Amino acid sequence: MLTLSLCGMLRAIGRKSRGLISMRLRGEDKVASMDIVPAAVQQELKNALLSSKSQGKTITAPWLLLVSESGYGKRVPLSSFRITPLKRVGLIGYKLLPEDRVAALFVVGLSLSDDGESDEQVVLVSHSGMVNRIMVRAISIQSRTAKGVRLMRLEHGGKIQSVSVVGPSEVQSDGPELQAVVP
Repeated sequence: MLTLSLCGMLRAIGRKSRGLISMRLRGEDKVASMDIVPAAVQQELKNALLSSKSQGKTITAPWLLLVSESGYGKRVPLSSFRITPLKRVGLIGYKLLPEDRVAALFVVGLSLSDDGESDEQVVLVSHSGMVNRIMVRAISIQSRTAKGVRLMRLEHGGKIQSVSVVGPSEVQSDGPELQAVVP
């Protein structure tokens, strides 16, 4: 389950207090991951949602990148989720098998290239130490209820240990850099 709530709904509380209930959990559910959507993107998203309802257009970027422990992943348009108040159960964000869990969730597509796609990359690390780097644009955009595509083939019983997103400014070239020095 997934909720999209505004940070303004959270209030400041004392050091000794237990905190707020931001999301209701069912049965054995646990919080797997969270990410923060920048305020400028939130305002654009609100405006885009209003205009898309009136004009019948679909919005693509930004997306939520969801990665499961079994090596599957997908991008879901952030506009697929409505802003909900606190203490709600949430919406289905990923259809998982009973033995699978969400390994990571990231907001991607905040900086787009000229072709309208993200230049960010995702780095996946398995329990056995295998590392895989994938361009975000190579991960298909799917619905909230889809299973996703295989991002990393794992050994039998293997799981994703860690996932991180590398921004376009942090990406280095694959080849060696050459410098010409003139005495």
